[in-house]
Amino acid sequence: MPQLGVQLAMVVSVIFFLSSQSSANVLRSPAILPKDSDDEYYQKFQEVPSLNDTAIKLMENFLHIGRPNGFVDRRRRAVNRFSEDIVIVMDGSWSIGNCEFEKGKKALKDMLSLAGSHSRLDSKYAVVTFSTNATVNFNFLSYSAASEGITQLSYPGGFTNTNSGLAEAKKLFDNPSSGRRRNSRKMVFLVTDGRSTDRQKTLVKATEVKDDGIQIYVVAVGKFIPGIDEMVKVASYPPTPFLFRVESYNGFYKVIKLVIQKSGASYNISNYDPPCS
Repeated sequence: MPQLGVQLAMVVSVIFFLSSQSSANVLRSPAILPKDSDDEYYQKFQEVPSLNDTAIKLMENFLHIGRPNGFVDRRRRAVNRFSEDIVIVMDGSWSIGNCEFEKGKKALKDMLSLAGSHSRLDSKYAVVTFSTNATVNFNFLSYSAASEGITQLSYPGGFTNTNSGLAEAKKLFDNPSSGRRRNSRKMVFLVTDGRSTDRQKTLVKATEVKDDGIQIYVVAVGKFIPGIDEMVKVASYPPTPFLFRVESYNGFYKVIKLVIQKSGASYNISNYDPPCS
């Protein structure tokens, strides 16, 4: 599979704005999707947005964080805070590789710190890593605590058991002691580089998660994703705003720097290493 990838961190901020859409339209996939995995409906999701397009998209969504119907009234000093509980489910399989996994950690840390310092949302994050098995790395924490917790993640290595990652995410939402809030918006942010080891179990578990009112965002990483139809079916519906294609982490630093400049945010991101060889 392709190496884990690019603007993962960018997509973290996209989830906040897109989640304001009506839950009646986004929680389930349509009853009928093309049976042919090579159908053009699925293949259109192979396209990876350009760096500039992605940065612009990020910025637009960044300015709409948590506002109903995508609206931000900049004239108001006092704004309502919305609570969101988000489980980041991160692929740590062999196809990712330790170097790219470490870059993913840096990307997530910087993005959560930037999003948290710039956002008026009351957001909490939990993290699950998966390969052959899944591990809950920490329960729901504030953005600052979660961004630091991400630096402690260990690369597991193993197969791509996406089903196990989704199962642990669901348990976090089911368990009051995990720190999840009763009336919060609930989201899973799945990052993976392709086809899972048990496609059918993954699709069943994804349906269970969405049936519980939890939105699933999928970041499909790589120049070409085998099993892209699986990614489409796992994501909430309609898939276009819930499935984001990225190629690698290599352009992450430049994009975040651009966002900081345009937003006027004062948060300083850490140095970003060169791409993995």
